[in-house]
Amino acid sequence: MKYNKQISSRGIAQQSGLDVFSSITTYNGEYMNWGNSFDYGTQLGSDTDYATTAADPHSDALINSPASTIGRWYRYHTSGSPYTSVSAPTSSSGAFIFYGQKTGGLPSYSGIYQKLSLIIGNEYQIEIQGAINASAGTLYIKTYMPAGDNFIETSSTSITYPFSNTSISRITSTFTAETANDIIQLYFTTDSTSAVVVPLSTISIKEKQEYLVPVYATDRYGNDHKVLRRTTNQTISDD
Repeated sequence: MKYNKQISSRGIAQQSGLDVFSSITTYNGEYMNWGNSFDYGTQLGSDTDYATTAADPHSDALINSPASTIGRWYRYHTSGSPYTSVSAPTSSSGAFIFYGQKTGGLPSYSGIYQKLSLIIGNEYQIEIQGAINASAGTLYIKTYMPAGDNFIETSSTSITYPFSNTSISRITSTFTAETANDIIQLYFTTDSTSAVVVPLSTISIKEKQEYLVPVYATDRYGNDHKVLRRTTNQTISDD
């Protein structure tokens, strides 16, 4: 038995499997249709709207006013007791606009949702771009998977208003596609007893992708060299 030379004196691998790789994560593609409010103009105000007073208004909208077409926005709003009645979201002047008010202790909800086209099992990143606004409230961003006649929540995050020039305006979260047609839903609620509106600039969904790239190191002369690993006691036959 004899030892096989693994790396030449010039730093060239003499065997396979000696390269060192680093994992790079990126988010690519666009899986949110009409996520840019500027491009959508005032169209949201004409999209399908569903009025609800159900115990769970969010699931009620998904079930009874289903997002039957991929990539279209659907709207809903609370319309009376046990909630405060508010308008469904609209779009104008480069913003998706959500409405809210809490009267007599009764909350309100104003939301939109969309059926997506995804790859089952893949991970996606939701990115929300807020806009400066002095009104107070919370915008929830959730994903659901269809399960027969119902929907199961698969991820949830939220944005707290108001937004100022010192706020972090870009919020991200991730979810894994449980079906090819998971649903994204956004809705706003507030504790304000006065009617409030809050704007949202863009909504984006990108697919997570991971790549392996070779690792390089720079020597003291500024030259780049591929980093290699040496395995221990690797032998080959004398034959």
